[in-house]
Amino acid sequence: MKKIANLTLVIRNFGNKLQSYALCKVIKKFNLAEPEVIRLSDGWGYGNVSSLRKKQLHDLIKTYKLKSFRRMYDFMRYNLQYRQIRKNSDLYKSAVERQTELYDKFDSEIPYTKNEFTIEDVRTGKLLQNYDAFIVGSDQVWNGPRVGCLDVYMCDFLHKKRSALSYAASFAIDAIPENQREEYLEYIQNMDTLFIREERGVELCKELGREDAKQVLDPTLLLEAKDYEGFLKNPVDLVGEGEYVLVYSLTSSMKIFDEANKLANKYHCKMVVLKNGAYPPLVSKYKNAVDVIAAGPAEFLSLVKYAKCLVTGSYHALMFSLLFHSHFYIYLDNASAQNSRLISTLKMFGLEKQLYYETSSLPKIMPHVDYSSVDPILKSKREESLDLLKKSIEGKLV
Repeated sequence: MKKIANLTLVIRNFGNKLQSYALCKVIKKFNLAEPEVIRLSDGWGYGNVSSLRKKQLHDLIKTYKLKSFRRMYDFMRYNLQYRQIRKNSDLYKSAVERQTELYDKFDSEIPYTKNEFTIEDVRTGKLLQNYDAFIVGSDQVWNGPRVGCLDVYMCDFLHKKRSALSYAASFAIDAIPENQREEYLEYIQNMDTLFIREERGVELCKELGREDAKQVLDPTLLLEAKDYEGFLKNPVDLVGEGEYVLVYSLTSSMKIFDEANKLANKYHCKMVVLKNGAYPPLVSKYKNAVDVIAAGPAEFLSLVKYAKCLVTGSYHALMFSLLFHSHFYIYLDNASAQNSRLISTLKMFGLEKQLYYETSSLPKIMPHVDYSSVDPILKSKREESLDLLKKSIEGKLV
């Protein structure tokens, strides 16, 4: 059987692992090629970090205006707690080590390459002879300010010797940075197919001269809820007895925890803060709150499924809320450059009413999602996305 290489980010993140698992599972079901995820040792976060942080500060002040001082206070509060946690890192050591074990366990479900490779290995064509085609995505592979190696994630190393496909590739930015526009214009011409995760990403492709770009679902939604059941665990083993409001945030905001705790207290639930490491908040500062650090992708799935509701700004927490029929609020930092990916999904499913920004407070009632209107859209989009993916692989594996 022919082999297809998957170029994506390889990082310790719940959504990252689950999208890799899902895409490979789907490709295997097609029985057209054997997928293998390139185990990259780098390729994320080595863009211009200093420039990125300056832009984030500029966007914060521009977006929040008079409220920017309140947001900066929130940022300082986060960093103060972060330093406190680092100072007492021994208290979290066993939980972090357990989290690493759980991630390693889940990695066995993903067909990674046996050996680890660098971006430079890929750039110099070291893998070229091992595969019949390359597929890029999902995740933020085309987020130029963050990845720093667009030439690799846009398949410039192939020199048209192999097919260059994409599936649910994400820019995760609202505009092409002017200092990278020429790179994007050049490298996007390498791609044989452009299946993009967000609506804004499709628009960006068209701005770059590629009118053939199409929007598709995130790979995690190509599978059904039942396909993940084997990973689910009893939530009592994770957070104890009782209903809980789950909070999962990837930003330096503290307001999301403040708002979620108010909601949990009103309904006599505990607040469960899921963390991808030893990060704020200090849950001891909140009433009836616990954190969960010793969690991998399987525990993430379980906590999302069994929560009374979610308060989150996480893209993949939203994906699995849709699959598991969880009720949720999406609570976003107004200044985040990555909001488009969540907004695009909410718009697709007609769920804009679940969206709130940090310049306002959350409602003091439990969220409710009417899944009778969501499920038919998901079914239709899933069939369409699967058809596009299958035909692209059939057409390019020659």
